[in-house]
Amino acid sequence: MTHIELTRFRIKKGKEEKAQEWMNFLNEHHVDTVKTMAAEKMYVETVFSEKKEDGYTYFYWYSVQGENGQNVEESESYIDKKHIEYWDECIDSTYHPVNMKVQQSLIAPEIEKIINEDDS
Repeated sequence: MTHIELTRFRIKKGKEEKAQEWMNFLNEHHVDTVKTMAAEKMYVETVFSEKKEDGYTYFYWYSVQGENGQNVEESESYIDKKHIEYWDECIDSTYHPVNMKVQQSLIAPEIEKIINEDDS
């Protein structure tokens, strides 16, 4: 079974440029970043950003993940280690992340078949 989520995280004030550096790092190391997804059983991961009227920047993490994947904290990949460093520096831990409620999800049958084979 797949786990689909969209979660909003707040960026610490004054860390907006560092957060952009983080996303640039992941994009610049795209091939290596994608390689980390297999162990996590992460099929889709997308980050959106929004600057709100309250003066904060928010990141919205959308993911489609299989069951029993490796936690990013257990990874030995330089990508994941750097990812955690950026996370700790940029994500506001005083803000409670907001998990959006899935109302409807469509996955193409060809993709769902691949995901289900990987989960078994």
